[in-house]
Amino acid sequence: MRFMTILIDPGGSNLVSVFDSVKNESVTRESLHHFNVLIDGTVVLLYQLRGDLDHARTIFNESSDVFQYDVPDHGDGLVYLHCKLDDPLKSLLSNLQTAEVIIDMPIVFQRDGRLRITFIGEPELLRRVLDGTEELVDTELERTGRYQLESRRLRSLLTDRQREILIVAVEQGYYTVPRQASIREIADDVDLSVATVAEHLQKIEARVLSQVAQ
Repeated sequence: MRFMTILIDPGGSNLVSVFDSVKNESVTRESLHHFNVLIDGTVVLLYQLRGDLDHARTIFNESSDVFQYDVPDHGDGLVYLHCKLDDPLKSLLSNLQTAEVIIDMPIVFQRDGRLRITFIGEPELLRRVLDGTEELVDTELERTGRYQLESRRLRSLLTDRQREILIVAVEQGYYTVPRQASIREIADDVDLSVATVAEHLQKIEARVLSQVAQ
């Protein structure tokens, strides 16, 4: 069994416009934990925000593309959203919902607006998903390989933000010998302070290494 991770650019869809309105200095888009495309073409999302949720409520309330939403006063920023969807996202999510592969949720929002999605399945089925996605949106194949359940279990120990920071750290060479990137360079890439990134890396290392040592 194989996995495939891709980065997609959802383009200028109406859903992107709603999310871009939500995104400001006080609100960060984190991840998409679940989606369901309905028969009428609308979509139900379980979506995670971080920051000023009152601002998100205002945007959702004012948008004609949002039919219903629930932003709890307390919790971890999980948002229920029922909204209109147009192409190319409408076709993309519809295709993914019926594809013969597993989506390794959550789908993670990147700083540049793209979405990182990981699929699990047989090589030929993964190739079909990649080909179909490339026909609809700009797509970059980030990595592929043999799927290992242990790696998935270790990733589940981390928050979405910690996974994002870890990916950047690995890509920049923070864990190579000799080290090729500094914490400041990672902080600049993820738009966080040096102190915050250093704290996240310490937590990442503590959680992962404690499990490996068991």
